[in-house]
Amino acid sequence: EIKNTKMRERFKFLLYYFAFWVLFFLIARVLFLGFHVENSKVLTLETVYFIFKNGLKMDLSMAGYLSILPFLFVTFSNFIKKSRVENWIFSYTFICVFILTLIVVIDLQVFNVWNYRLDTTPLKYLETPREAFASMSGVPFWALLACFLILLIVSSFIVYRKITSVIDSWQHEDNFPFFLPASIIATLALILPIRGGISIAPMNPSTVYFSKNNFANISAINAPWNFFYSVLYKTSSKENPYQYLPNFTTGRVLNFLFSEGKEKISIIDSTIKKPNVVVIILESFNEKLTKKTIDNQSITPFFNSLKSEGVYFSNIYGTGEKTEKGLLGILSGYPAQPQNSIIQITAKSEKLPTITRKFNEKGYNTSFYYGGDTEFANMKQYLYSSNFDKINAIDDFDAKDLNSKWGIHDHKVFEKAANDLETKKQPFFSTILSLSNHEPFDLPKPYAYIFGETADSLKYYSTARYTDETLKLFIEKAKKSIWWKNTIVVVISDHGNKLPLTKFQTDDFRIPMLWIGGAIRNKGLIINKIASQTDLAKTLLNQLKINSTDFVWSKDILNKGSKEWATFVFNDGFGMVKPSGDFTFDNIGKQKIQERGKVTEVDLNQGKAMQQRTFQDYLDK
Repeated sequence: EIKNTKMRERFKFLLYYFAFWVLFFLIARVLFLGFHVENSKVLTLETVYFIFKNGLKMDLSMAGYLSILPFLFVTFSNFIKKSRVENWIFSYTFICVFILTLIVVIDLQVFNVWNYRLDTTPLKYLETPREAFASMSGVPFWALLACFLILLIVSSFIVYRKITSVIDSWQHEDNFPFFLPASIIATLALILPIRGGISIAPMNPSTVYFSKNNFANISAINAPWNFFYSVLYKTSSKENPYQYLPNFTTGRVLNFLFSEGKEKISIIDSTIKKPNVVVIILESFNEKLTKKTIDNQSITPFFNSLKSEGVYFSNIYGTGEKTEKGLLGILSGYPAQPQNSIIQITAKSEKLPTITRKFNEKGYNTSFYYGGDTEFANMKQYLYSSNFDKINAIDDFDAKDLNSKWGIHDHKVFEKAANDLETKKQPFFSTILSLSNHEPFDLPKPYAYIFGETADSLKYYSTARYTDETLKLFIEKAKKSIWWKNTIVVVISDHGNKLPLTKFQTDDFRIPMLWIGGAIRNKGLIINKIASQTDLAKTLLNQLKINSTDFVWSKDILNKGSKEWATFVFNDGFGMVKPSGDFTFDNIGKQKIQERGKVTEVDLNQGKAMQQRTFQDYLDK
């Protein structure tokens, strides 16, 4: 009986230890739902029940991984000094608790900002600490710190007082020949929760999906499990996870989507053989913003006034949700990837076509202006491989002007660009990338925050107005320059923003695009055709009669026969917009998140074909 009691003590410890981790993840899920109460409060009790029921599968899996080492310590505890076993298990568990608590808390803010659970995406920003810090500015620090400390202290107390202290009462296991194989079997049994049972498919993110409500699905995900899965998957997988349709089907679909006619609209003055081109990329601007008014005041009055002076494309959609993805969409006509970004992989991004090279070949002087650090997100490598003659970044400005958390505020960047272009030999191609309208949305003096209905919108709307005023200073100076009459100025956004809030995620990706300048002949023309940010490349080159065949993922908006559609991606999901309706689709749950208007099976398959083939193209490069 004594021998059986000794064995029971050890097996009870194994059970308690495994249960501790399950409890830890249940509390973490409660924190997630509580932290995002605006999303949680619309869930029914039944949905909440299934969140925890389905999420438990992933909790058990993560608990299984974390229990392997302690289970082995206990298995061979007769050969190890008891105090040492206790110290090992406590130290191991405390380190795990600290790391996992940090992941859980970071995950709270990641979803708050980007609407997806933590994966390896934020890690790439650690290479540029200044920009990483700037992105974190404005987070609810004290609330996150409170969550971190509560979870850490409570978990550490349970481990020290209720788990590892149990080891003190252990006695030498005389029945060890029986205990050893039994405990080895118990350790091997962890394979069951780790892989999610005995089914053919092992545990993966879609295992816990159960609802048409996407917030409910992602609430069921275990944050640490998802993070480490992402680390393993992104570093080892070479297969396309988006194999929705047979290859011959996707080929046929893409042939249709990219088919064009022969008749084109020309909006360029044909008497100008080599017009200058300036592409102004506005940070975080979206179509919603240009229509927003507060107290009868427009947030972007100058931008709106320019619509009567050029050609406005009112139905353009950004290809992704981040600057580096938008930059490639504009300059390379290349669609963004969910989770990954091709700009991070030099061997792949160097193979992309760029409109800069096309202008180089035609004898244009090329330049790039940005007030931040181009090493952020590996932008420098991409810009150099794009053959810009001159890249102006943070180090090219006076140190006294470095007063933005991202670097140099927009008015100084636009001022430098305007001054440089005055002396630039024509023809020239120049790109200006703004940055002030980005988290933490800080303003230079003497500007002040003037707009906003909420704490979130106050700074965003105000910095958007500042960027609008900066654009005004640049355009007004440009109009007085000798080069304006021979120039096309394209104003477009790198990506959208969730503000102003609407009910549909698709609206967050809709961005403005405006062509103005002395070389534009169709003043006041509005083109409502649905198109993508990636379509600028072929549209611009075709207008200038420059070969655009390299830009296979771009279509000519001004070709009367080109199809009306746009796709975009977000973290492991995609969306598609067509004249009849639009939808967003979750790649993990393999289901639509939202839809508006009439969405057919044909539309869904077209979106799937784009996701499948564009990602395969990324893998093949």
